[in-house]
Amino acid sequence: MDYFKKLTGQERKSPFKDKKNLPNADEIKKLMNTDSWQLQNLAVGHYNAKEYQSALTHINKAIQSDRENHHLYYIRASIKEDSGDFQGAITDYIEGLDISHEDWYATYNQIAVNCLNLKQFPTALAAFDIAIELKNKITAEGVNESIMPYVADAVVIKVDFERIYTNRANAKFNLGDYQGCMDDCNSAIKANPKYSSSYLLAGILLAEVGQKDQALDVLNKALQLGNANAANIIKQIKSK
Repeated sequence: MDYFKKLTGQERKSPFKDKKNLPNADEIKKLMNTDSWQLQNLAVGHYNAKEYQSALTHINKAIQSDRENHHLYYIRASIKEDSGDFQGAITDYIEGLDISHEDWYATYNQIAVNCLNLKQFPTALAAFDIAIELKNKITAEGVNESIMPYVADAVVIKVDFERIYTNRANAKFNLGDYQGCMDDCNSAIKANPKYSSSYLLAGILLAEVGQKDQALDVLNKALQLGNANAANIIKQIKSK
């Protein structure tokens, strides 16, 4: 499956490169002395301090010195995402996917999240579909994600199933696919019964289709799990 083409409708522009072996100690030392490595570290430091403009300045310079390093584009995407430039983030995630020729589910998930933020619901749905398919694939292959960090060098590496399913449910809700939305909420709850956002969205959906009592039951569950937004929605439903 060509996931990149499935999402973008285009072939990758960057030529495929054979995967290299992991660098040895001398190669790592040499890498750490490069301008791009040092600029990358400065950018990540500014990102962690929420100094997004300074982070962008340094990561732009890093990319200028090493344009074939896909990881740098992912770092810049994260910076743009957190600073509110969702379209810029999408562009950089796609550029990184193009260069790397690697399809990691978390990258597609981040594209989907940014599309969701831009209310580009069909594209968000397509990207969430790919993310879930790829995550199911590595799960079936026995990949142990428990040893992976959620974030490394400002880049999202791991996303839990319940979060992906709930966000995809959001996209489906906005596209009017209410059954698909509820199915995904249930999948999220099955993955993690303590994830409050799944109950919150399910409650909103039930209220939307006129099932007030069921909506209140589910929203109260979200409230019990600590979801602060549930209280306001419960109040709104009761006032109608």
